[in-house]
Amino acid sequence: MMKTNRKLNFNKYAVPMFAAAALSLGSAGAHALDFGGYVRIGPGEKQNTAGDDKRCFDGHIMSGGGHFRLGNECDTYGEFTFSQGGKAGDVEYQAVLMPSFYRPGSDIGSTSLGLAQMYLSAKGFDFAPEQSFWMGRRYYNRAAVHFGDFFVVNMTGTGAGVEGIKVGSGGLGLAVFRDGDNSNTSAPNINPLTRVNADLTKLKTNPGGELRVTAAYTKGTGVAGSTGSGISLQHDQTGVLGGDNTLWAQYSQGSTGLNMGNGNPTDASSMKRWRLVESLLWKTGPLTSQVMLMVGKEDLTALTSQSFTSVGGRVAYAFTKNFKLQGEIGVASNKPDGAPTQRLTKMTIAPTLTVGPNYYDRPELRFYVTRFNFNDTYRAAEAGLTRKSRTVAGFQAEIWF
Repeated sequence: MMKTNRKLNFNKYAVPMFAAAALSLGSAGAHALDFGGYVRIGPGEKQNTAGDDKRCFDGHIMSGGGHFRLGNECDTYGEFTFSQGGKAGDVEYQAVLMPSFYRPGSDIGSTSLGLAQMYLSAKGFDFAPEQSFWMGRRYYNRAAVHFGDFFVVNMTGTGAGVEGIKVGSGGLGLAVFRDGDNSNTSAPNINPLTRVNADLTKLKTNPGGELRVTAAYTKGTGVAGSTGSGISLQHDQTGVLGGDNTLWAQYSQGSTGLNMGNGNPTDASSMKRWRLVESLLWKTGPLTSQVMLMVGKEDLTALTSQSFTSVGGRVAYAFTKNFKLQGEIGVASNKPDGAPTQRLTKMTIAPTLTVGPNYYDRPELRFYVTRFNFNDTYRAAEAGLTRKSRTVAGFQAEIWF
């Protein structure tokens, strides 16, 4: 699990409202109320202000992929899923509610509360018994590189759609989203964005291999609102050097993000971006690891662009079932037109208490020490940063369930 988009912040009535909503879900029918979640929390050097006091850094890549998260998360975050299913005739339905909290730093006082997901899905309608229909706000068909806290595909939003349309060996999902509307007349959002996604998954290509094709079209409204489009190809392959490999090739322009989600609604349709992302994962056994290589280019304005690279990985060795030593290293760089390259190098070591030896076994309780090195151009782009390096330490507990 990774940190996620945070929207729909609420006031002091949020906690009792969430509790009442969860209880109402639990009383909706005979099915049990399912509960799950994710939390990361712990004390440490987590100041994330500008200048030499800053403790967390990324690679200044606008479209993402320049962040290496172990010992580099200056926040406290959690999300909790309440899910209630039921059946009426042949129709099976499910309601999902996910409250979330977020706060910069390690102190959880005055935490911002919100709703990360709230949607209804149903399947078994007589005219389309194999398809699932949904409406609401949800994390939609995301794909990620975990150690980089990087959602390569992320179509999260408020929308409606259908999934499970049979196409060859795969399944097609269609969805429409509308985000950015604001009824606050004192501060109206003048650039809402409408997005349409088509997501074709699990197309068999070769033994152990599957292809996913995702397309997006966006239209920003209001002052200077722009159209956009994009396509993402994802190939998953098992059995590569004993691990699982994923390769993405992505292109977008205008108001469509490279992750096939929302971009900037006012980005001109002439603004283009592309990237290739390669990730290899070894997730079981005492020695586990995930590595990533990314290259790409993105327009910063209608007249300027930057090329970027990001390479890194996390490795862990479990000395016993409940103790592992983790290390992470990453180098992210970007080169704006006509300017020298900005480069960030990050290294972390983290002795870890765990419940199992595998890559995704959680909870984990970690002590970490992280070292950042900055080249001169990177420092010049970080307001007030004069140091050539920074070492930080702290503790972090992480769990999903």
